[in-house]
Amino acid sequence: MRRRWYLLLSAVLLSLAACGNGHTLGLTSPQLQELLRLINQTRASEVWCRGKKQNPAPPLQSEGHLIWSAQMHAEDMAKAGILSHDTPPGAVHFRAGTSPEERIVSSGYLPRAWGENIARGQTTPQQVLHDWLASTEGHCEALMRPDYVHAGLGKSGDYWVLDMAAPQ
Repeated sequence: MRRRWYLLLSAVLLSLAACGNGHTLGLTSPQLQELLRLINQTRASEVWCRGKKQNPAPPLQSEGHLIWSAQMHAEDMAKAGILSHDTPPGAVHFRAGTSPEERIVSSGYLPRAWGENIARGQTTPQQVLHDWLASTEGHCEALMRPDYVHAGLGKSGDYWVLDMAAPQ
């Protein structure tokens, strides 16, 4: 009996330790896996963003906290029907007005630098990447920042989110 309690307590403690201090998800959607592959393929090349040459950048590694942050934001935007970097009114995961940095930190990731790209209306990863690279709002430059090393992608309906960061 005593051994059974010990095993049960050990299992509970191990489960709690595995949870860590935040939220994480894995990148399981084939569309999001393809988008990350395309992003890294682009980062490996010289790219022109709004007429300025961007040098190649290291690949982004998928990171569970950022995936969680991106996915929750995609779901919030889809629920509210509003494309916004700040959490829109009517969201279910975060209070309205929550910034990308606040979402990233609440996931358990502590960024030294961070960036977020969002999109709506595209049906394929290729369309999303094309629109980010053609953006006049800094999405291309953010995508090519060499100091970002981690990425999280989220999608809900036709809302897409890319959170990028460098750890402290």
